[in-house]
Amino acid sequence: MNGWGKWIALFIFLISAYKYRYKLVNVLLGSYFLRRSIVKIAMSIPKLRSTFISSAFK
Repeated sequence: MNGWGKWIALFIFLISAYKYRYKLVNVLLGSYFLRRSIVKIAMSIPKLRSTFISSAFK
């Protein structure tokens, strides 16, 4: 694949990912293992964790 082909393929992939973003998120979060891993990673980020905890207990 030449240089232009790679850019076109990337562009089509990004457009498709944006168009179906909610379906992709539902598929990812539908799996117990992936959901648990994503929450674990998110909670290891201090700013995100403090924001979540403060909004959860208002």
